[in-house]
Amino acid sequence: MRKRLMAMILLVTVPILFGLAWFMSERSFALSMEQEKQRTQMTQSLVLRELQSELQGLDFSNTAAYARQYMAYYQSQGIQLIFCWNKTPIADAELPNANYEGLLCGRRAAMLDTLSRPQKYTVAEPVSASLTVILLRDVSDLYLLKERFQRLAFAAAGGASLLLSLAAQLLSGMLTRPIRHLTAAAKALAAQTGQPADLPTERKDEIGALASAFAEMQSAVDAREARLREESASRQALLDALAHEMRTPLTSLLGNARLLQRELPAEERSRIADSMAKEIRRLTDMDQQLMKLTALQYDPPEMETIQVLQLLRETAERLQAGAADVHIAVDGVDSVITGDRELLSLLADNLAVNALHASSAGMTVTLRAEPCGFSVRDQGIGMKEKDILHACEPFWKADKARTRRHGGAGLGLSLCQRIAEIHGGRLTFDSESGRGTAVAFTMPLQACDDSVTSSAV
Repeated sequence: MRKRLMAMILLVTVPILFGLAWFMSERSFALSMEQEKQRTQMTQSLVLRELQSELQGLDFSNTAAYARQYMAYYQSQGIQLIFCWNKTPIADAELPNANYEGLLCGRRAAMLDTLSRPQKYTVAEPVSASLTVILLRDVSDLYLLKERFQRLAFAAAGGASLLLSLAAQLLSGMLTRPIRHLTAAAKALAAQTGQPADLPTERKDEIGALASAFAEMQSAVDAREARLREESASRQALLDALAHEMRTPLTSLLGNARLLQRELPAEERSRIADSMAKEIRRLTDMDQQLMKLTALQYDPPEMETIQVLQLLRETAERLQAGAADVHIAVDGVDSVITGDRELLSLLADNLAVNALHASSAGMTVTLRAEPCGFSVRDQGIGMKEKDILHACEPFWKADKARTRRHGGAGLGLSLCQRIAEIHGGRLTFDSESGRGTAVAFTMPLQACDDSVTSSAV
């Protein structure tokens, strides 16, 4: 593109330069010739008045004698005179060529003779009815001056063209530099080198706008690639953790299956079958949780208005029967939020189940409705600070023995966090080792304002 741009500049400007040089030389020559014509005509008028006073009434012989004198006198001044008697040159004079005969028309006439060398400008005017004087002035110096001026002008145009070619190269380089930068940035983006492109985003013209748009696109692509890398790393970590988690139940199932192939007492076979059923339930629960996590990435939530206290009461009723030795209490403000009822119920169930697993007999798990969400608090063993940092990671187990005892898959809090993210909310943990744990789900403030308005209506 740079070469084409430079060629276009030269193709447009170089002919203009040479055309301008030719025009200036022609214009200068025309002005000089016009001045020379005026001067010649003035000289002719002066000569004519003098001749009319001197030659008036003379016969042919005396006229020819005076003509020789005048011709010699003006010849010394660089002016050539030709006297014609009845259209015939006299005093040994000759017309330069046949074109001069047209000047002998009985009135004043002028002609520029470019065929003769040197070139002449000629003015003819009758002195009397029989006598006509022709004045010839050498104008060849004007033609020589024109040629010199043209050579000089064309040389100047050639030099200007050379300088213009250098300027065109620099200008084309300046004009195409942003495009070269954009090209380099596009190649770097395609090659995924990760090198930032030097783009002219500070410019205030269309190039700057294009560079800014490209920089935004590059940032968006980089951000998308970063998200994809994070998602890929997260999926890989999830797969690694899943493979690790599945190894234990599968190994247990394989071992128990081999034991069942032996001759064992009925009581022992029943115990092994119960153990196998437990591991199968664990794998089934893991599969359901994983399927739910996967579905949340693609299925949009079905939003509706939800009474938080009613949602928590339904959770308490579902779980209380399976936790007879731990009391589940529901309290808090009667608030309203907007969300997916099924997902928020699952969120409340998982948090409550974790609280029940952390509690001992006689303890209380409290489900509290908040203005912008809800919280679940237990009086159990609590969590250490380092455990809170990893709590929402898939398959993370702060207390592995307790997890095995209750058959958990380690995906509950990961699922809870994803549900919170879908609703634009977040999970916060407040816990100390030995003093219980409180997990709060909080919706955005705007959603809370909308909910309050809805409940007021």
